[in-house]
Amino acid sequence: MVITKEDYLEYLTQRLQLRGACQREVESVNFPFLFASGSELLRTYILGVSEFTSSLADRYKLPDRGFIWFLFSQALREVQIMPEKIVIKYEIQEDYRKPFKMFYL
Repeated sequence: MVITKEDYLEYLTQRLQLRGACQREVESVNFPFLFASGSELLRTYILGVSEFTSSLADRYKLPDRGFIWFLFSQALREVQIMPEKIVIKYEIQEDYRKPFKMFYL
């Protein structure tokens, strides 16, 4: 899966209804910073454009995106983060390790 900065900025513009100075500020942020800082909007976008969530068995589906991201991290095989794009390779698993219940359930 390849995520381009252009596609992500379009998503942010629509999602946050950005205009003017706010739009220019968002355009100056790069993917390495967003990924390393744990951007919730970037994680939501990645999960939205991947087929990962729809591939999960019902027993794993919870409304908490943090839980889904935890499962997604187990499927990751390679991540390349560049200022203008992110390349993510993941493999759907048959079974996923669940986190400690006190954190998500």
